[in-house]
Amino acid sequence: MKKSTKRLLSLVLFSTLISTNIYAYSDEDRIKDMQAMEKAAQQMQKGFLYNNLKDIQEGAALLKVHTKKIEPPVKGEDEFKKSYAYQTTKRESKKIVGYADESVKYFQEHRSKQAMNSFTKLLKQCMTCHARIRKW
Repeated sequence: MKKSTKRLLSLVLFSTLISTNIYAYSDEDRIKDMQAMEKAAQQMQKGFLYNNLKDIQEGAALLKVHTKKIEPPVKGEDEFKKSYAYQTTKRESKKIVGYADESVKYFQEHRSKQAMNSFTKLLKQCMTCHARIRKW
């Protein structure tokens, strides 16, 4: 009886660890998040082109979710490079989230030029991260 209880307990503990996302952020995870961010930006752009607030809001919400999860692809390098990459990635992701919020806010206020300017700044932040961290 005790062996089966221990096995069951260890199985539950293992399942809990896996389900609570206690794992390393893999390259596959980053690729999926980047692809989701690309789709979100495309949805926002489509909303601007077709004057559709719903697309802009949904794209911004999706962008914010995936942007907050992004981590830099720095492995096995010195601590300075890891620290720089992590800080830069988090700083750029905060700016992206801010510009996404700004775009939605301005578009809701019927200030489409300001909304597009914020969206352009958002895309510039994406490119900044890719240039600095992803070495484009």
